[in-house]
Amino acid sequence: MVLLDEIGQARNPSTASMRRAGLILVAVFWLGYLAHASAVMAMEPLDAQLKLLIRRIGAIVVGAGLSTLTHFVVMTVDGPLARRALVTAGCTVLAWVMFCAVNAALFYVYGLGTSDVKPLDAFLMYLLQFAWIFTAFTGAYIALMATMDLQAERERTAIARAQANEAQLNMLRYQLNPHFLFNTLNAISALVLDRRNDEAEKMILRLSNFLRHTVDSTAVQKSTLGREAAMQCEYLRIEHARFGDKLIVKCEVSHDLDDCLVPSLLLQPIVENAIKYAITPAVGPAHLYLGARAGAGRLVLTVEDDGPGMAAGPSRRIGVGLQNTRDRLATMYGGSAEMRILKGSRGGGVLVELDMPLERAPAERRASERKSRERSL
Repeated sequence: MVLLDEIGQARNPSTASMRRAGLILVAVFWLGYLAHASAVMAMEPLDAQLKLLIRRIGAIVVGAGLSTLTHFVVMTVDGPLARRALVTAGCTVLAWVMFCAVNAALFYVYGLGTSDVKPLDAFLMYLLQFAWIFTAFTGAYIALMATMDLQAERERTAIARAQANEAQLNMLRYQLNPHFLFNTLNAISALVLDRRNDEAEKMILRLSNFLRHTVDSTAVQKSTLGREAAMQCEYLRIEHARFGDKLIVKCEVSHDLDDCLVPSLLLQPIVENAIKYAITPAVGPAHLYLGARAGAGRLVLTVEDDGPGMAAGPSRRIGVGLQNTRDRLATMYGGSAEMRILKGSRGGGVLVELDMPLERAPAERRASERKSRERSL
């Protein structure tokens, strides 16, 4: 809803920003004309300069007021730029005629001009003299509207893209949660059937902690690597209760990387995949390695198992979980992140590498989360 509200605001550039920019344009334009007129009046005799300045200021106040009125009239007009440009041009023509009439009255009707010039002739003369001023103002104002429209379009495009990305990321996460819950509830059910109630209760508490983390985080949120490692430990403790000594986990993540920022729950589907295809079918003890390394502005997370490897069923390996992880990295980082699926380096199995830009959490967040990590089962 917040993004929808922002898009609605971005559709209408004639709001506070346009109102402020238009008033600034009017002020700058007429102050510039006053400076020009003052420079011209400097060539007049000293005794005439004061009278000329007073009337010139009066004419400029009228011109600025007419331009301001034009600005507020145009702001009430909705629709494409062409329509608002036509309204701007029409209002400016009226302002131009009125401004020239005021100048003719101030400088000739009251006897400050040449005596042999008639007011009508003075009015026509001013129409020619000030045509360039109002033409320039019209051009500047239309250019300002075009600039504000372009900025609003860019903002609207960025908001729409962010909304689409967030929706896509949420969809990817919602696809993963049912699979995780199914496995965990099966493990708890097995403990209950074996009358291992104490262990089942601990698993329920761990599941509660893990789900609280998933609820607190959003699809576009980034979490510290330390916190993500702690959450993976909660999950792996749940699985350890199910597999016992068959599951051996080794976490090779330096505490120096605890404050690195990663997408929340990024490792979860990869760890689940390893549990399903490497740990579950294993006859004897099976190993799961979690690692991370940093260098040259990059962070690489690794999940490796010593299971049967890709030959046991490569089509099953590239399933929903891994594909969603790849899509999520592409959505959040564009082309600057990738997921690589390789042959394990420990005598078999599969190695998954997540390569992304290195980002560090702020110092205050770093301090609060450094103590939250536990890795040993």
